[in-house]
Amino acid sequence: MGRRRRKRKISKHWKILVLAIGLIWFIAEGRFYIPRVIRPPAGVEPIEVKMETTSYCHCRRCCSYKWMLLIPYQKTGPFKYRIKHVGKTSSGAMVRPGTLAADTSIYPYGTVMYIPGYGYGIVEDTGGAIKGQHIDLYRPNHWFARQWGVKSKTVKVWLPPETEVAPEAPGTSGN
Repeated sequence: MGRRRRKRKISKHWKILVLAIGLIWFIAEGRFYIPRVIRPPAGVEPIEVKMETTSYCHCRRCCSYKWMLLIPYQKTGPFKYRIKHVGKTSSGAMVRPGTLAADTSIYPYGTVMYIPGYGYGIVEDTGGAIKGQHIDLYRPNHWFARQWGVKSKTVKVWLPPETEVAPEAPGTSGN
């Protein structure tokens, strides 16, 4: 007669450990995977522009930072050796799918774009190599960013409404 094999039970401690690791991952990295809902402004006609598109992620290879004693720091540019806030854009928002980097002298922050094969995005970031008709699309990890490559696309662009400057009140000219 053969021996019976007992089924091993997974202890509660392992279940709690796996749950804790999943929760820590979601807090640290999961926020970069949650897309935002972006819609073009109502009543505004889009402009179609031929652009060169590339993609980036929040990793150290794409964003040029290094780690020292668990603290990320900027390794190039005018802010060399300053602490790097990983995932924070130049506009102050956190990166998520739908974040675009563009030349803000042409496309200011808040410009909505539709890129075929990517979807809607909103300009919230800049980049050192992004000049003219070139945009950088955010991807949640390095593999997806490299898979995109360099593509020339016809992009629909909705520029943000002009911000109106309030006229000066009489008697407040600063003299």
